[in-house]
Amino acid sequence: MIKALIVDDEEPARQELRYYIERDANFTVCGEAAGGSEALELASCLQPDVVFLDIELWDLDGVEVARLLLKQPRPPLIIFATAYDAYAIEAFELNAVDYLLKPFTAERVATTLARVRQLLQQHETPPLASLLRHLATTRKTTKVAAWKEDRLLVIDPGEIIYAEARGHQVLLKTNQGALRFPGTLQELEDKLDRGFLRVHRSFIVNLDLVREVVPYFHGTYHLLLKDQEKTEIPVGRTYLKDVRAILGF
Repeated sequence: MIKALIVDDEEPARQELRYYIERDANFTVCGEAAGGSEALELASCLQPDVVFLDIELWDLDGVEVARLLLKQPRPPLIIFATAYDAYAIEAFELNAVDYLLKPFTAERVATTLARVRQLLQQHETPPLASLLRHLATTRKTTKVAAWKEDRLLVIDPGEIIYAEARGHQVLLKTNQGALRFPGTLQELEDKLDRGFLRVHRSFIVNLDLVREVVPYFHGTYHLLLKDQEKTEIPVGRTYLKDVRAILGF
């Protein structure tokens, strides 16, 4: 049996992950910890084969917990299981096996468990490059929060037609009208999947809603969108190469 330790300061998250893990007959959950200090003590005693580790813990930073776990005489495999994708590069620099984003699904956890089984059989850790490619193909933000006057709405990313940095604000054009994103355009870009593209220092567009590429002055282009206003978004010169590659012109 492959022994798994779950580390998360939220009990419902631990229970959900335990349920998915124990559906695989090759695994058993040997322990649960609600914090980093407890996780280090349990790992020392229980010698788990794999640790499912949240990053935002109440006492210690999960990345630091992983570093300490990897210094043990018999270090476990590390799976980061978290709601935050901002730590992915740090995670893979530690040779983490995988990076599970909440909310978990049975299929996604099963994929991770299969990878753990394979690595334990081969007695090796995965190369950083392949894990980064895997993250790039699976990472996806499922919801975006934005203000409409005094109400904070939670919308699907697909509802965004385009985003515009205007002054110190980031406005989202949607079929519900203009919403205000509580962050920078770069922060929004980091949250969105590859269905969106930064085409200008002030604009991100939904690629599914690009109707036409319109040649403009001196080798520049505008993108004509499928919204009712038939909005034209300028393509910045520094972004033109990426836009050409993605749209194929």
